[in-house]
Amino acid sequence: MEKGKKDLLLIVAVLIIAAAGFLINNRIHKKPAAYVEISVDTRTVATYDLNKDMDLVLETYNGGTNHLIIQNGQVWISEASCPDKVCIHQGHISMNGELIVCLPNRMIAKVVAPEDV
Repeated sequence: MEKGKKDLLLIVAVLIIAAAGFLINNRIHKKPAAYVEISVDTRTVATYDLNKDMDLVLETYNGGTNHLIIQNGQVWISEASCPDKVCIHQGHISMNGELIVCLPNRMIAKVVAPEDV
C-alpha cells in the first residue's frame, strides 16, 4: 500500500474514533440533570434541586467555606476560602456527571440525574 493511502486510512480511523467518543460522551450527559450532590471529605452532605435558585455558604473541611450558587438550572462556586480558587474558575455546570472540585476544602459538587439520587 502506498504512503498516501496509509495516511488517508489513518485520518479516517482517527475521525471515526473521535466521532465515537463524542457520541458516547453526548449520550452519557444527555440525561436531564435535576440535582447537585455536595460531598465534603468523601461524604455526601446535601442534595439540592437545580430547579430552585439558591445561594448557599457551605462549611467544608477544616473550617473552609465555599459559596455555592444555583440559578437557572446551573451551579457554580462564586467564592471560596481555599488559596488557589480553582473551584471558582471551573465555571458553571448543569449537565449530568459534571463536577466542581475544591481539593483544599475537600468539597465536590456533582450534577446528577433524578435516577442517580
